[in-house]
Amino acid sequence: MRMSNKKYKGKQCVYCVEATATTSDHVIGRGFFLEKRRGYLPQVPACTSCNGAKSDLENYLMAVLAFGARHPDAAVNLHTMIPKRLKKNAKLNAELEAEFAKSGGTNIPFDHIRFDKLCAMIAQGLAWYHWEMLLGHGYSAFAGTFSDSGAAFFEQMVDMWNKPNTVVENLGENTFSYKGFQNTDCPQFTVWWLSMYGGLNFLGDPQVPGPASLVVAVTGPEAIIKRLQMAA
Repeated sequence: MRMSNKKYKGKQCVYCVEATATTSDHVIGRGFFLEKRRGYLPQVPACTSCNGAKSDLENYLMAVLAFGARHPDAAVNLHTMIPKRLKKNAKLNAELEAEFAKSGGTNIPFDHIRFDKLCAMIAQGLAWYHWEMLLGHGYSAFAGTFSDSGAAFFEQMVDMWNKPNTVVENLGENTFSYKGFQNTDCPQFTVWWLSMYGGLNFLGDPQVPGPASLVVAVTGPEAIIKRLQMAA
């Protein structure tokens, strides 16, 4: 569903909350989805700078995420869209080939920092899309990748809230799904469970123990975000 020009022009960019939006941005990039599954993707107002920075993160992740994915569409991506993307990015292609050979053909390198940055921006976009919530001064966003057992900590956090607003969505036949919670006492405080391609396999990655990953993104007061960053 495409956002009309009148709906986003002149609004604040949902990512930096400082510049005026010049375009609409797909919160979850269209390139993650097969063409037949790209309908009704959430869009938000974005400035040129933030849109470009987010696109850089997406271009990298669109090329590598499918290698560790469980969703059947990821396999289709590996044989159709990803070879074209890597052909256009010789540097990334060479890097992946070298590390794949170094591992004995078992895994490829993965940049968690870029992944976490994108997921933090996705949380900001979804918070605006569902609740028109912007992060002003004193608030920020964080995302981290955890083993599935890490869900308990965030479940306890949400359980302490008083009747949070809740949203559950599944986009592109489970290509991307999410569950979000908004604290009604502090609307800027939101927690998101994010799943790309039905879950990603980080087996062998020392940063994520266990074969499965849980991606959690949080927006809220900077003091809380800093504590989460230190604990991640």
